[in-house]
Amino acid sequence: MGIALLFVAALAVGQQVYYESTPTLEWEPVTTDSDGNPFLAGDTVEYEVLIWDMAQGDVTLQPASELSPIGTVSTTELQLSFPYRSEWAVAVRTVHTDSGGNVTMSDLAYSTVEEDTASGPFWYSPVLTWIPQRPSGLRDSGM
Repeated sequence: MGIALLFVAALAVGQQVYYESTPTLEWEPVTTDSDGNPFLAGDTVEYEVLIWDMAQGDVTLQPASELSPIGTVSTTELQLSFPYRSEWAVAVRTVHTDSGGNVTMSDLAYSTVEEDTASGPFWYSPVLTWIPQRPSGLRDSGM
């Protein structure tokens, strides 16, 4: 158990947690291919956004097919919504479609990886935004 706690502590160092239930994720636009060549006029670029429950392990070790898709957009931002309270990593990849309909995808960029973020690694932890109703009808069971 001590090793597990040490691992969690090491993972948390230098990472920001955003306690938001519906945050807006933003990123820089992709305008070139991996060789630095600009996309052509007939090309389209979209971004696929996926999330991963960090309680299931390191997001960077998972195949993209195991992550939960949140949406695909042509803009460089997306308001996120999480299915339940946990700690969520986010991944984004570029989806490029050329004028002939050929689709290629970039590698994933992760919110938990220093090189992929603008101001350091981060993840989201949705907060409870409502208060449950208080109990009513209190009584003794008669036993």
